[in-house]
Amino acid sequence: MAFDIVFSFGIIMIASTIVALVARKLKQPLLLAYLITGVIIGPLALGLVSNTQDILVFSELGVAFLLFAIGIESNFSKLFRMKYLIVFGSLLQVAVTTAIVFALMGVLGFGFIESLYVGLILAFSSTVIAVKYLSDKNQINTLHGRLIIGFAIVQDLVAVMLLPLLARPETIFDIGLLSGFLIGLAVLFVLAVLLNKLLLPRLLKSNAKNQELFFLIVISTGLCFMYVANLVNFSIAVGAFIGGLTLSNLPYNTEALSRIRGLRDFFTTIFFVSLGMQLTLSIAAFPIALAVLMFLTVYLLNPLIYYLITYFAGYGSRNALTVGLALEQASEFSFILAAQALMLGQMSQGVYSVAILVIVVSMATTPYMLESSSKAYSFLHSVFKRLFPKYSSKKFNRKLKELEYLPKEELEGHIVILGSGVFGNSVAAVLRNYATVVLIDHNPSNILSNIKKRLYSVYGNGESEEVWQKANIEGAKIVISTIPDTRAAMSIIKRLREANEKSVIFARAHNFEEALQMYKLGVESVIMPQVLGSNECIRQIQNFLNTGKTISSKLKNEFINYLKGKAALERKYS
Repeated sequence: MAFDIVFSFGIIMIASTIVALVARKLKQPLLLAYLITGVIIGPLALGLVSNTQDILVFSELGVAFLLFAIGIESNFSKLFRMKYLIVFGSLLQVAVTTAIVFALMGVLGFGFIESLYVGLILAFSSTVIAVKYLSDKNQINTLHGRLIIGFAIVQDLVAVMLLPLLARPETIFDIGLLSGFLIGLAVLFVLAVLLNKLLLPRLLKSNAKNQELFFLIVISTGLCFMYVANLVNFSIAVGAFIGGLTLSNLPYNTEALSRIRGLRDFFTTIFFVSLGMQLTLSIAAFPIALAVLMFLTVYLLNPLIYYLITYFAGYGSRNALTVGLALEQASEFSFILAAQALMLGQMSQGVYSVAILVIVVSMATTPYMLESSSKAYSFLHSVFKRLFPKYSSKKFNRKLKELEYLPKEELEGHIVILGSGVFGNSVAAVLRNYATVVLIDHNPSNILSNIKKRLYSVYGNGESEEVWQKANIEGAKIVISTIPDTRAAMSIIKRLREANEKSVIFARAHNFEEALQMYKLGVESVIMPQVLGSNECIRQIQNFLNTGKTISSKLKNEFINYLKGKAALERKYS
């Protein structure tokens, strides 16, 4: 039996590697590769893995480690400014989706507890999928990125509290059982506070240089919470998530996450492959009407609810659409809910099969939905303008107006800088003495910092039509691109060159191929900071070898004082 499990793991990892390599070659998401792997080696196709129940046990551990990592990554401080929208918006969405699905399932003839489970399964969205996509696209700190992560994290917390209640619905009405539930939850949070304040900071600090001990401490923290959660009748995934939160605000959280990344990826792969293995196409097991309802919920209802919440909150239709598309999929907690319901006999095998299908398909299609968000917005925006030409959305963009500071006079012959990081701000600080400078950035913290420094700034994406109009990019004398997204930078450069041949364009590139492509698009000068930096470093080293002299202490102290001032500003406005 032990050898069978090892053999099954071998099949899963080898097959996942092969399919993942093909997916990467075809430029498809790895998540999709893992799900397809499960379908191929599972009972639906080749049936190479027979002991699926044992694999499901390990996949539960995969979910736990996944949520442990999410807990470590969760940073609530960055979301504090939008706390009311995030909390009440998430609760509203979960309540509305659950209520609508619950009512429609009642019409279809399903029971109370099964309808409630399905409503919640469809209400929650995947933090892992959203964070991975935003991280890959360098959009974690964008306005829509913070909204997406905030909504998803609040949903996770709601799911953590609902899991044990759903396992024992009588707890809600039984004072004794309810008190037991609350005591169990209190035990986990008290343990989290004690470890976070008293033990873990000292333990991690004293063993930070010993990689093995540091790794063992982090893993032991997660396993400790899983064990305690199991003792108080909570899911181990709930315990793992709370354990991750215990480490999230410590100075060593980044290091802790890097230490467990390999283990997390291993179990996560097993989890997603096991999801694919559970798919079935048996028509007899599928309630077709329920399948239609569930797919309509994740692809239409959830995005619409999030769109309306974000739009009416004043964040504009583009951000609202991106948030809706990013949160259309089912969650890791959806899988946990479905598995719990099936195991406890609260859900039939047919409903469970449909739920797994919806979870898998919605997760797999999310990257494609987000990739098409800009085209979808342009299309919907043009259609809406034709249908309602007199409609004004100014009051629904009020939050974006707070992230905008522009001169009252019309912009013409000015300088536009795309990206207001260290490079962009340094350039702006000098060039504002020669002409009007407008900075464009999609990090709201950067924009707020610029506004406090009285630098003209606009929040948004350089590819956005609204941003082009506000900053009058076509009428700019000089355009400087410092944004890290090369694809977006080249798209903007190409569009600008077509619109205004007289504009002088400067751009930053990460490698020589990018620099060459930018020159072909008509860029006046391409800057490669790493090349300039390495050349300056070589010059200083050569100077030391030739003369034996290093940089003067006076100049060095001046530079250190300059860095201190800039670092203080970063801490103040970040």
